[in-house]
Amino acid sequence: MLFEEFQHLARLSVVDALDPDEQALFDAGRLAFGRDAELFLKECRKLNAVFALSLSPCAPDPRTKARLFARIRRETREGGFVRFPCQEEAPGLEAFSLGSVDRR
Repeated sequence: MLFEEFQHLARLSVVDALDPDEQALFDAGRLAFGRDAELFLKECRKLNAVFALSLSPCAPDPRTKARLFARIRRETREGGFVRFPCQEEAPGLEAFSLGSVDRR
């Protein structure tokens, strides 16, 4: 692996975008390039943090917000629990009760 290839994988690693095969190559490159790899990875992480902090938050689309609150109201009326779409992907994750939510 060339250092340029490692740099490409490092940039993807910082944003958790490596597939398992790429992750194995990245790990091997990290070991092979040692200190240079760690310095480059540190710089990538710093740039990622600076980029994330530079983004301005924006208000959610009013229609999306309305649909979300309607779903929460509907599901809390039906049993007091909210189930998230990703629950199938996280076995053992239990639904939670919203307890004292206004159930109008």
